[in-house]
Amino acid sequence: MKQRLFLVGLTGSGKTTVAPLVAARLGWPWVDLDQEIEARTGESIPEIFARGVAEFRRIEADVLAEIAAREPLVVATGGGAILEERNRALMRSAGTTVALDVAPETAIARITARGPFPPLLVGDPVARWHALRADRAPFYAEADVLIDANHADPNWTATRIVAALAARGRLGAAASVQAIPVPLPQTPYTITVGWGALGQLGAHIAALGLPPRVALITDATVADLFLAGITAALQQAGITAQPIVIPAGEASKSLTHLGALYDALSAARFERGEAIVALGGGVVGDLAGFAAATYLRGVPLIHVPTTLLAQVDASIGGKTGINHSTAKNAIGAFYQPRAVISDPAALLALDARLVREGWGEIVKYAAVLDADLFAQLEAHADDLLSLAPAWITPIIARCAAIKAAIVSADEREAGPRILLNYGHTIGHALEAVTGYGTLLHGEAVFLGMAVTARLALRLGMVAPDFVARQDALARAVGAPHVLPPIAPEVIFAATRHDKKARGGRVRWVLPTAIGSATTRADVPDELVLAVLRELAAPGLPAEG
Repeated sequence: MKQRLFLVGLTGSGKTTVAPLVAARLGWPWVDLDQEIEARTGESIPEIFARGVAEFRRIEADVLAEIAAREPLVVATGGGAILEERNRALMRSAGTTVALDVAPETAIARITARGPFPPLLVGDPVARWHALRADRAPFYAEADVLIDANHADPNWTATRIVAALAARGRLGAAASVQAIPVPLPQTPYTITVGWGALGQLGAHIAALGLPPRVALITDATVADLFLAGITAALQQAGITAQPIVIPAGEASKSLTHLGALYDALSAARFERGEAIVALGGGVVGDLAGFAAATYLRGVPLIHVPTTLLAQVDASIGGKTGINHSTAKNAIGAFYQPRAVISDPAALLALDARLVREGWGEIVKYAAVLDADLFAQLEAHADDLLSLAPAWITPIIARCAAIKAAIVSADEREAGPRILLNYGHTIGHALEAVTGYGTLLHGEAVFLGMAVTARLALRLGMVAPDFVARQDALARAVGAPHVLPPIAPEVIFAATRHDKKARGGRVRWVLPTAIGSATTRADVPDELVLAVLRELAAPGLPAEG
């Protein structure tokens, strides 16, 4: 797929404002066509128009043809560029065209705020704007993607554009797609990691030989970003998608929302062979996965993770479940998917905080399971948050391979799989006592690793440089380093609900060196409390 993006739309649609925001997310350069024309001719747009519309359109087409030779590139076109067939043909052949649509009142307000009305709107601007919209509507309808650009925050419009492109596989394709096997004896499946994989989602599902109807479970935020594009991708493969949208956030992992999923599946008369597609992050994956495990005693499940944390961890391994008021994921089941389809391009639509939290699980893998990965992360500490395809795709694939190997050897966490819980005893406790959703899971894991590494240090299990090196990676991604303002005793009490506890004692996953760890159930309570107090928010009094 050619890496050129052309933004088209009427004056006031926000093309020039949105273009640099889209370009920043993609890491591409951008140009404004009108500004480029003025720079090349040494004349203002009104001055060129004064010589005649035909003359302006000729110059506009010539300049567009010249700049469209660059790649990658985001172009904010002029409002009338779409009128010329040669321009439309060029944009169709050279890349992807995105039309920004706005309501008249939105456009007029924006135009009024920035200065005098352009000549085409002089007189009755509202009436003339309506006439322009009616005249040009057929041309905008030819665009590859149509985006509602009425939102007051142009960053959100830019995010929706990037998500729409990712959902349609229009952000380029990876040179190679990595297929990572999960060779479980009874339920083997493959994790596909590839830049542009979302655009091939329908083909991936069709290849599984499942019925041509799926329940597409997602949350409201992901639906706004990806649902239209994903549905279109599935339709191209002859697959009908029945969307089921839940509220965004950890609170959706509840019996109430699980029941709502059952109701929706039953109302649509979904049958045992028809698949549930979990489109979203860890919350969607856990909830939809548990629904798949239990509806009609089990229906096929396909994970399509859209967050970094879900792509490297949550979508792999078959853990599904919902939260209880006393503990995270206290109710659930092991249920393996039929496939996991991960497209790193989807991460370009993420809020920066969600990118940072995903690194909690990546650093976890490196700290206790892969010394080489840890060294790689240290060597690229300044680039950790980069979402460049050549960097993030192999990192995701490496983490997926680590988890796939462990899950294959220990599907139900009876042995070495417990090491994947490094940082999670404290992390889950923090999520519970702060009210699910206050801390993101990856943020809680970072704090859990900070506590646990210090426990290991005080127990003489690691050298001081382990703590320092792990802390340095956490700082490199802007992870939290101070516990929430909650009494250490309250956090400690919540660890008693940890699923790894046996006989009332917590089994701690403790590092022994970079890339290795073990478990112990003899960590003194007083030591845990001492470390919690060490990392507590300044000035926080102890309970009681």
